[in-house]
Amino acid sequence: MKKPLLTALSVCLLLLVWQFAAWQIQNANLFPPVSLLLRTLGELLLSPSFYQAVWTTVWRGCAGLLLSLLAAIGTAVLLRRSEAMQLLFAPYLALMRSVPIISFILLALIFLNPEGIPLLIAFLTMYPLLTENLLKGLLQLKPEQTILARQFHLNRRNRLFQIYYPQLKPYLFSGLASAVGFGWRAIIMGEVLAQCAEGIGSEMKRAQLFIAVPELMAWTCIAILLSWLSDRLLRRLSKWQPALVYRRATVTPPPPTTLSAPIRLRDLSYRYGVTHFDALFEAGKVYALTAPSGTGKTTLLSLLNGTLRPTGGRIENAPERIANVFQEPELLPHLSAKENILLAGTSSLSREEAERQADRLLAAMELTGQRNALPQEMSYGQQQRVALARALLFPSPLLLMDEPFKGLDAALRHRIIGFIRQWQQAHRTTILFASHQPEEIAEMDALPLSLPPA
Repeated sequence: MKKPLLTALSVCLLLLVWQFAAWQIQNANLFPPVSLLLRTLGELLLSPSFYQAVWTTVWRGCAGLLLSLLAAIGTAVLLRRSEAMQLLFAPYLALMRSVPIISFILLALIFLNPEGIPLLIAFLTMYPLLTENLLKGLLQLKPEQTILARQFHLNRRNRLFQIYYPQLKPYLFSGLASAVGFGWRAIIMGEVLAQCAEGIGSEMKRAQLFIAVPELMAWTCIAILLSWLSDRLLRRLSKWQPALVYRRATVTPPPPTTLSAPIRLRDLSYRYGVTHFDALFEAGKVYALTAPSGTGKTTLLSLLNGTLRPTGGRIENAPERIANVFQEPELLPHLSAKENILLAGTSSLSREEAERQADRLLAAMELTGQRNALPQEMSYGQQQRVALARALLFPSPLLLMDEPFKGLDAALRHRIIGFIRQWQQAHRTTILFASHQPEEIAEMDALPLSLPPA
């Protein structure tokens, strides 16, 4: 049975129970039947003051939510930087969540103008919920995706809406749902107790003073409807995902794909894995790191791309733009295979040029049939090929690859390597890749490079 039908049946059942209770009580002034309630609602809808009251409450709710959200974002960003600040601020958030709303209202009545009390109560109710949820989301951000954004030179909008927003979305909308649910009740309660001139709570208070129970019930139904509409709106907003933003035109001149000078590593060291390492990487050559697993291959690649800072020695002539195939595919889960590839072209290519190159790479990686598939719908080998295509789309004189052919069978690997070799020779790009498979190194026709023991 479809969900709308079940919802309709539930509402009909509620109305039947309501009507039965009204029939049992037999006093319309104390418990109005459904017909009287509907008639009262109709009369409210025809009254100009109805819309003014609803607008006033909605305005207070939206203003309180916006202020709370902005303050929560600022607070969460600051708290994320320091565990000590989190511990210091935690009791205040707990206090704001624990103090009954009525206490806030009664205290505010002593010091504030009644018209400002609902807005203050909305803020005090929503702010701690939003702050705690956003802080949880910020603490769960994946550093790998932040590194990806930096390596592929994503602009601010793509970083915000493709890297951070999708990760924060579950925490943000969970907090918004709770905040809005509590917020509407707090605002209306504040309007009732502060006896504001306008608002849904003010109208409910007037109905109570005149013992106009049908009108009080009608306003209660309006408040419930307002809360339900807010929940539906949040659900729709939670499905919104901005598209990738591209440059209006391809960068002219295009970023270089050949080193202007050899990259030299002089006595390079790190806390682990790399010790007093010297090497020279020339333009248009392919190099293979052949050290066993766990001996520093990934560390060296991370030093070259700037993710790690050396503790000794230096790197000379490292290019500004470096393409990367990471140890894991690191695809963005909300983007399709083609969109994950296109991500690497947004900083330097127009949309038309990026799509043309992405289609070519999808065909070369034998992924045309998976162009619209999400990462979770693809095998590991398919995800790895998307990561390869993404790196090849990014214009760079240096391509770093960390075990790039994992998950590929021998025949497919041979075809993919053949394409990469053609691509490398055409662009004269320098490639450094980590592998412990002699076949891969031989097929790539790479110069072997061993790391000294730590």
